[in-house]
Amino acid sequence: MSQETATESSRRAVRSDRLRNRERILDAARAVFSADGIDAPLDRIVKTAGVGPGTLYRHFPTRADLWTAVLAEPLGRYLTAIDDALAQDDAWEGFSHLVHAICALDADPHGYPGLLNTRFADAPELQELRRRIQLGITRIFARAHQAGAIRADATHQDLFFVTLSNACVVEATKDIAPEAWRRNVAFYLDAFRPDQRRELPVPPPHRSATRCCRHQAGVSPKAHAQGPVHSP
Repeated sequence: MSQETATESSRRAVRSDRLRNRERILDAARAVFSADGIDAPLDRIVKTAGVGPGTLYRHFPTRADLWTAVLAEPLGRYLTAIDDALAQDDAWEGFSHLVHAICALDADPHGYPGLLNTRFADAPELQELRRRIQLGITRIFARAHQAGAIRADATHQDLFFVTLSNACVVEATKDIAPEAWRRNVAFYLDAFRPDQRRELPVPPPHRSATRCCRHQAGVSPKAHAQGPVHSP
């Protein structure tokens, strides 16, 4: 083997090694961000990927660089949901599609809870995606208002509270009643349009499962008994 051939083979090996390390870091970041949130410590990603800190920072010098590489694609799914909602001829169907799609993305066990509510400091590409998502949501609310499809006092800020509370339901029920969030979203939608009754898509969890969910969420039975909402 000539010196030139050996040098080229060595370069290819280095490139392949760099690509493998990059993919290992990205796979680890997806898993850690999904499980622990996108502010999870970077050393946890390093440990999961089985690489050194220097390798991480050579590929992604800042957290924002890593965010952009991992989160641009899932944010794009929200844009797709918005486009699908706007494509609906009926304003209510478009609005309900949006709410359900966003909550479904948040409920994805491989998703990233709270993604829409993150500002992504120092990550301009993600900030632009978030801006487009916000504009799309505003358009969908405006169309629904113009058609009289949702209550007049509903605003796009209400969607923040819907996704926030639904994330709590998803977290509390994921190992016990993983489809319970669908029933929850049906209640949310009826709250936006109270004159329309919709059949709930799944039955409520069994009482024992409900107790377990409360325990996982850190809510004691005593606190519930003293509150305004009665236990089932």
